[in-house]
Amino acid sequence: NFGSSHSAQIQPLKSAEKPRAGTMVASDEPEVKKAKTDGDSYYKVIDGVKYDRGLLDMVERFAADGQVGYPEAKKLWADAQDGNKLTDIERATLKYAMETYKFTDKAANFLKVYLEAGTHSSYYKLIDGKKYDRALLETAEKYAADGQISTAEAKALLDDAADGKGITGTEKDTLEYVLEKFKFTAKAKAYMEGQLKTPEPKSYYKIIDGVKYDASLLLEVESLAKDGLISEAEAHRLWSDAEDGKGITDIEKATFKHALATIKFTDPAKTFLEGKLA
Repeated sequence: NFGSSHSAQIQPLKSAEKPRAGTMVASDEPEVKKAKTDGDSYYKVIDGVKYDRGLLDMVERFAADGQVGYPEAKKLWADAQDGNKLTDIERATLKYAMETYKFTDKAANFLKVYLEAGTHSSYYKLIDGKKYDRALLETAEKYAADGQISTAEAKALLDDAADGKGITGTEKDTLEYVLEKFKFTAKAKAYMEGQLKTPEPKSYYKIIDGVKYDASLLLEVESLAKDGLISEAEAHRLWSDAEDGKGITDIEKATFKHALATIKFTDPAKTFLEGKLA
């Protein structure tokens, strides 16, 4: 079971097995769970299965206070990927860790979602007899793994679904399913609902001179600039709306920089945004 607790019982050494004075026991784990004697090995063998020693050591450190938390689970995932690819041994190690050590619910859910993603070959996922786009659904699950989907992530989902050719019926069904089943921020939910009501949902990107910008953010900036320039209060509101609980994305940063270069701001507004982007 994911997130369950487990502790190994240490077996007493028989008299014939006691080490001589000045020597060390190869491992304080029971014989069936003893690693190979090469202590510096990259692998640790438990019950005949190879695991990543460094990753296991990290889990043990994180679990020393009683449980592995969500920030620690994210560190474990980042360490396991080492080059954006998870090996079979690293995947097995994380699964073993979740079965052996206690994880918070949020930490366990995060790793469960990420371990499950990308392991299926079928393009579709059948749920209650209905077809959904598996890759789009897995992306949504990853975005929701920290608790909710932000506006930037909702826009990215929509753009991923559109993939330059428009949104198919299955992709639209998938986005509607995601909207129903996962938690969105209020702004993200309103955005997605509005887009799905239109006959042809659009990509949220606007490309200018080959560079991607946030189309809705640009539109908002241009609207505020209609009276001549953007005030400091308006700049604060623009930044706050863009953050949406999860921080500013690279595309949103690029959009603000483009706006600063092409649209008039009051000096205090310009100073505020430049300071945020620095």
